[in-house]
Amino acid sequence: MAKPTLQEIFVGGFAYFIENGVSGASATSKPASEPLTPWTDGTLGTVLDFKYGNQKIDSNYLKPLPQGGRELVNRSFVTQDFVTIKTREMSEIVHRLQMGVKNVIAEGTPQTPGLEQDRKIEGWLRLQGRVLGGFDRFLHDWWCEVRLEGENVFDEKVVTPSLRFTMIKAVAGVAVAGNSVNWPVQA
Repeated sequence: MAKPTLQEIFVGGFAYFIENGVSGASATSKPASEPLTPWTDGTLGTVLDFKYGNQKIDSNYLKPLPQGGRELVNRSFVTQDFVTIKTREMSEIVHRLQMGVKNVIAEGTPQTPGLEQDRKIEGWLRLQGRVLGGFDRFLHDWWCEVRLEGENVFDEKVVTPSLRFTMIKAVAGVAVAGNSVNWPVQA
């Protein structure tokens, strides 16, 4: 029996994002795991929580029965996979998506807000699910687009932005080769 089958787990998440063009990242070139510097430089900060989800199309139909009448057949097709990550800190990505600026923010240099109407950034997401005891239960890498999820409220509380990372399975009709999920061998 596989180890992931019956486990109580308490998972903490670590998330990293390397934008398209940074450290040679592209849909056809995922940064290597050694050295880790490109990944750790792209930290998204303290991950408060993360949640996987998908969008699907239901295509139920009524099938005729030999004895008469009909029976409902449930059919569903997943059309998109995503993960939503809530962080404790505001990152440059959050500010850029929120303000709709086109380029990476350069402190001290004014930029025009609202120029980017389709507010997304493409790149590689690495999400580590680390269990109590210090080992990774899973490690996933996705070529994806990131968008701001919901609205940030600036009030007396610490802002906890949410980002939605949607996996991109193919670019220009070619499958993205680096999309993966790995369950490391447990010690």
